[in-house]
Amino acid sequence: MAKKYYAIKEGFDFSKNIKVENKIVDTWAECQKYIKGVKGAKYKSFTTEGEAKSFLFEGCGMLKKGVDNYPTECLHIYVDGSYNISTEKYSYALVAVKNNIIEHIESGSSASNSDRNIRQIAGELEAAVRGLEYAIEMKEERVVIFHDYEGIAHHATGFWNRNEESSVKYYNKMNDLMSRGIEVIFVKVDSHTGDLFNEVADEKCKEELSIVSENVVYSYLRDNTITVNSSETKIKLKALAKDRINNIIALDGKLDEGKENLSNEASDKVIIKEEVKEKIAVNEYEDILYKDLVFYLRKLPLEKQKDVLNYAEYLYNKENRIN
Repeated sequence: MAKKYYAIKEGFDFSKNIKVENKIVDTWAECQKYIKGVKGAKYKSFTTEGEAKSFLFEGCGMLKKGVDNYPTECLHIYVDGSYNISTEKYSYALVAVKNNIIEHIESGSSASNSDRNIRQIAGELEAAVRGLEYAIEMKEERVVIFHDYEGIAHHATGFWNRNEESSVKYYNKMNDLMSRGIEVIFVKVDSHTGDLFNEVADEKCKEELSIVSENVVYSYLRDNTITVNSSETKIKLKALAKDRINNIIALDGKLDEGKENLSNEASDKVIIKEEVKEKIAVNEYEDILYKDLVFYLRKLPLEKQKDVLNYAEYLYNKENRIN
């Protein structure tokens, strides 16, 4: 009997509770492990491994991060989805980034009966739709959508057959949005490989469902900073950053303005200045500026560092003369 190769475009590994994509196996028994009981599973058998690979990868119109080139100056949106077996809820999250600055974070969860059977894929699809809607709202002409579920690209472009109601609705919605004059580039990023913004999206999904994450973002913030556009965006990272919230730099330089404290510890540090009181220069805003200044100052050549310090001394002396 001739050997066969089974190319699995979409399946699910119930033993590990993870989706299976673009996997090639050489026995029917192993193939069944990933397709049996999986609604919408996509697979096909071939007599050669080359044919199987062609079936999975050729003509898909999808790029791979770290392999292919894609625009770097436009808006980047990272999308992800998750699923909680015990609550039968799915979640979605998107992280919009421009020039390495997080400009927007959105996440949510749902227990919709119509979408539960496709697990976290429902969240992945919703995140992509909401991300593209956000890009259009921001009047972007081009956007790169980063995703770990390949159906984000393949269902939107029609490369995969649409056998489920969810994929049909997604295809129609995405094509309606893409027809509004915005260029969309799809880029596959491997999940759980330390890609910062993809990890932010992943952990926001888990936060929505009260699933314990691997704290990748928290670990990153030990020796690094993350820059966001506003204090409102910073607040959305509070649960991920924990006591390292001060390593998230908000460009608007504002505090929370009372909507929600960044943390009890940070709140205790905020001291309101009054002219009749002794001047105190310790508050969270100045802590953030100081950390940011030191971080970037160290990246300058020594001579440039001296120039910055000399200018700071000049401003200090000038202020003292005025006072």
